[in-house]
Amino acid sequence: MARAGGSGPIDVRTKGLTVELAGRGARAVDHLTVSVGDGEQVALLGPAGSGKTTLLRAVLGAVAATGTLRVGGHDPRDRRARRATGFVRQGDDLVLGASARFNALMGTASGWRARDWTAAFAGRVPAPHAERLAELAETLGVTDCLLARAVDLSGGQRRRISLIRALLPRPRLLLADEPTHGLDPVAAGRTMEALRSAGATLIVSTRDLALTRHFSRVIALRKGRLVHDGSYLDDRTAAAIYGDGAPRLTRRAP
Repeated sequence: MARAGGSGPIDVRTKGLTVELAGRGARAVDHLTVSVGDGEQVALLGPAGSGKTTLLRAVLGAVAATGTLRVGGHDPRDRRARRATGFVRQGDDLVLGASARFNALMGTASGWRARDWTAAFAGRVPAPHAERLAELAETLGVTDCLLARAVDLSGGQRRRISLIRALLPRPRLLLADEPTHGLDPVAAGRTMEALRSAGATLIVSTRDLALTRHFSRVIALRKGRLVHDGSYLDDRTAAAIYGDGAPRLTRRAP
């Protein structure tokens, strides 16, 4: 187990993790026990309302939870765990009046000094990040968008800039909530390439059964409970996750 505060990917471990829905008397995550090892890449599958986003937010330390949850051996609210974790949220939360490049660089802002802020506001990329920013922008197909204001970008372009922001500081744990939703196949493929090559422990939340082909392990939730944890999906498993409306699948090897 790699601990937060060192280097390299870190693990996530839960035991009896429960998150209550405020004021509703229901549970978004219900006594979940699961572990994701150092450097493992996992698809977190389930229909809308299954608890996927809530689980990711719990791992971020953003929601109150009971039971046990450790990120690299620490409480997720611990500074060491938070600094080691990158998050790609569903949609985007960019500063629309700023450039795409400035928004991407904000992923590294926790370590900035005054001169870095000055450089970023002036349109310059702080030296330690210039090469990586260029590489990520090329991989994701947004090199030509970096100087544009975020407000002038398409939704898919904004989401890829948000992804660069999460990847730029080289997180040791990377959480992505529906990162390919609404993207065309080419953009979705580039997004998955960037996520999988980040060198971090990776948990990708999705409703898209086809996306699981990128992963050797699939964890699935339904109504906050664990219903599948394995290397592939079959028709019976899909029905347990999605109910009678589940699409038909062909068994695949991991």
